[in-house]
Amino acid sequence: MIRFFIAILFLLLPHEFFAQTYEELIEHAIAAAQADSLKQSEALYKMALKASPNDYRNALVYHSLGHVQELMYWQNTSDTKMLEDAVYNYSKAIDMQPESALIRSSRANLLLNVKNYDKAILDYSEIIKKNPSDIEALNRRAFAYYEMRDYDKARTDYEAVLKIKPTDYISALGIALVLQKTNKLNDAITRMGFLIAAHPESAELYVVRASMYSDQNKFELALLDLNQAVSIEPQNPQHLLHRADLYDKMKKHTQARNDRRKAQKLLAQ
Repeated sequence: MIRFFIAILFLLLPHEFFAQTYEELIEHAIAAAQADSLKQSEALYKMALKASPNDYRNALVYHSLGHVQELMYWQNTSDTKMLEDAVYNYSKAIDMQPESALIRSSRANLLLNVKNYDKAILDYSEIIKKNPSDIEALNRRAFAYYEMRDYDKARTDYEAVLKIKPTDYISALGIALVLQKTNKLNDAITRMGFLIAAHPESAELYVVRASMYSDQNKFELALLDLNQAVSIEPQNPQHLLHRADLYDKMKKHTQARNDRRKAQKLLAQ
């Protein structure tokens, strides 16, 4: 409710209110963003840049403007112009502060999320070059390589993470998935066993291992894992749909139909 009133306040204020100093414009832009008034925040950041185009602090302003535009893009992903503006302003920020891992990772993460994997990899590589122990950048670059089906490079990055942090969940799961994709199913299942032992509460892990058993046509073992996933997260319709698909492979079509009905009811809620 408070955010709603702040947003209304910003909309009703006269234009002269914003004819203030660079610092004040930025403060108002931050407040507008916090009130979910993203359009207003975008306008205020642009006004700050216009008011002081050569200010050394503009790298952070460009970064904040890019972040606001990214949020606006995710509200309407058909607005490709907003996506282009966000990438442009992140790039302006990087040009001003090329050593900033924070700024570069913002652009890299956006590029990764819109599946522009080549360019995301370039950004993550720059971050890793400066800090080879950056676990987040290594995991994200590994994911980009994985999505591009460059499984050797993905595994190299995941293994680099495990040397730094042997208990890292993301990289351990990533290696298992790489092994699955490269038809090393026994090794993949062995690794999943260790992961499940460390995280027995994770339904996701049982679903992943079930897919590996299914690839080996070991449907009964896959069913045990999917039953466990459903037991852990009974309100997750995806687990039911996975089990329905498996039931169909096992020629148990009645059970498959029952699971799909249950999943549809959950999706309709």
